[in-house]
Amino acid sequence: MNSFRSLYIFLTFIFGLGMSAYSQNQSDSQWKSIFNGKDLGNWDTYLRQAEGTSQKPFGLNNDPLKVFTVSEGAIHVSGQLWGGVSTKDEYENYHLRFKVKWGEKKWYPMPDDTIKRDAGLLYHATGPYDFAYGCWLRSSELQIQEGEIGDFFGVGAGSAEFSLQKKNVRGKSLDQYSLDAPLHRNADAVGGGRVYRSGDFELSHGQWNTCELITRGADAVYIVNGFVVNRLFNTYRPGIHQQTTRGKIQFQSEGAEVFYKNMELRPVNFNRKNAPYLVADQSTLKNINPDKPQVLKITNSGDDVELVAVEIIGAFNDQFVINLPSFPFKIAKGKSFTLPVSVKAGTIANTIVKLRLETVLGPVPDFEVILESR
Repeated sequence: MNSFRSLYIFLTFIFGLGMSAYSQNQSDSQWKSIFNGKDLGNWDTYLRQAEGTSQKPFGLNNDPLKVFTVSEGAIHVSGQLWGGVSTKDEYENYHLRFKVKWGEKKWYPMPDDTIKRDAGLLYHATGPYDFAYGCWLRSSELQIQEGEIGDFFGVGAGSAEFSLQKKNVRGKSLDQYSLDAPLHRNADAVGGGRVYRSGDFELSHGQWNTCELITRGADAVYIVNGFVVNRLFNTYRPGIHQQTTRGKIQFQSEGAEVFYKNMELRPVNFNRKNAPYLVADQSTLKNINPDKPQVLKITNSGDDVELVAVEIIGAFNDQFVINLPSFPFKIAKGKSFTLPVSVKAGTIANTIVKLRLETVLGPVPDFEVILESR
């Protein structure tokens, strides 16, 4: 309940914000590419010195080792040096989506196979270019790491509020996002304030993952392959007494080969007549098993609405398998759609989670379906 109250307050604040150069016309919600698939003409690169050396940083738009290149319509990041490739323009109040997959190469200091490949999306990014670790803009991060896409890290843009519960990770008690948990403000520390995603919805190595970021003023939502995995409110920088609401978009090079493509965004359209009203034919799906999916029918009983994701809330939420539509998914008033639901083999019996639906302006109110494994 606190999450929704905060969302209402911050969305009210957003209406008074000035629009960025990109999103001046809020009635225009068409997707626009921020990468042409051919070259880096609309991007800047920044690289620090070679790892383990005391050389001078390579700096701005100086990439003699070709860390950032374009290959088959994607930005190919070799990972050989730490740095970033960033948009020249700044953005605010937007819905960003892109595809990412891992390559094979690893570089110092992570050649060991036990170390996960690492990268990241930095947003609301502002100068200087060498603010964090000598190579990244001041920003917030949507973590892109093998098996951990969707975690949050602070990179100096300020602290934020999350619905937090405790998670045991490798013997340590750490923060994890869960929609039903109480709101807490995380630490404002570069490389710190980590908030784990709610579950692992990443595809296997070598496959393209679809990642999405929705920013609404000082709030943000992280989506991985159609599932909401993190949500934050009221990012605030106490040093300048301001909320963090806009900036460049930067993709990291962090010691691992990675590819990014289909990078596009659209402005968030705040013009909505009424709150969405969707109804499920069942309030609870029980005895869900791996062999035969159960089918949930959902009907739109309100105005036409666009859905952008689903959210599964609860421990072991990533053990549930849902055959999702292709998001964003528009459903007209009076129309219905179905979601086949199963679980992965080996799922603990009587695991209970909750299913919610997500729009670009937040969760569909008063919609919740209980899912229970057999």
